[in-house]
Amino acid sequence: MKKRISSFTSGFFAALALAACLTTALAASGKVSYNFANVALDGQQKITAGQDITAANGQKVPGSILYTDEAGGKTNYLPIRTISELLGVEIGYDSASKTVLLGKQPTKPATEAQPARDENVIDLSIPKEVPKNPRRGDVDLIKSRGGTILPDDDVNSYRGSEKMYRDKNGSLRYEYLVGNDGALPELDKKAKEIYLVNGDFPKNKKGETYGTMLLADYVGYAPDLEVEEEGYVRFAEKQAASDAMVGLSKEECPHEYTYPVYDKEGEFLREVKAACHGHFEGKSEEYVRQAIEEGRLW
Repeated sequence: MKKRISSFTSGFFAALALAACLTTALAASGKVSYNFANVALDGQQKITAGQDITAANGQKVPGSILYTDEAGGKTNYLPIRTISELLGVEIGYDSASKTVLLGKQPTKPATEAQPARDENVIDLSIPKEVPKNPRRGDVDLIKSRGGTILPDDDVNSYRGSEKMYRDKNGSLRYEYLVGNDGALPELDKKAKEIYLVNGDFPKNKKGETYGTMLLADYVGYAPDLEVEEEGYVRFAEKQAASDAMVGLSKEECPHEYTYPVYDKEGEFLREVKAACHGHFEGKSEEYVRQAIEEGRLW
């Protein structure tokens, strides 16, 4: 298995799962309705009210979500992959910047400088020289949450004109996103209301932080216990179970693995099964995209 492909698929499906957790929490407050709307394209109905649709990984997900705010205003949310397919627009996902990519993406020119070795940073541009007016962040807040400020005179400390730092777990992140409400997408603002206490992840009785990875850049580090649909997971445990299958041929691979799930207090709940991320060695990009959309592993 190619780790680049597995990082993409796991990151994309994880984003779907986290979004599901968030909307479930909102639904509990009576602000969300599911499968509320029909959707038609050129007069032909494509999404039917009252019915789920099937995501690329085989999971049933809402065909539409209706969110009603405190003032009574209503906003419909539709599955972006389905809409992109209906309109014939290519779709992708950049897990490093949490960006949904629509349409053809421009080819980035090669640069002489090489990125620092960090698998959490994908396809980001390091400048050839230190930017004159880089965008910085709240250095004191970053330090208070265990972050390490990188040297100002090193081009590897930047991505474009953005200054980077290393969080307490060693992951490379953007300075300006930490504690910056203005940079939060609307979905993440709702997650902030649900998962954070005074702008930080809450702690359980064991002293472990818990919450959603959607807010890791805002808080300044990833939580110890990451929320999923089944409960909370320790990322390192799940990653180790997944990594054990990296490099296996489709004949050798068991095609699924298990990892433990906990409650927010870090108490074990159950083992959960997950599928491997596919076997696409030597396959074209078009083949891989089609296989992922059809839920195939090779």
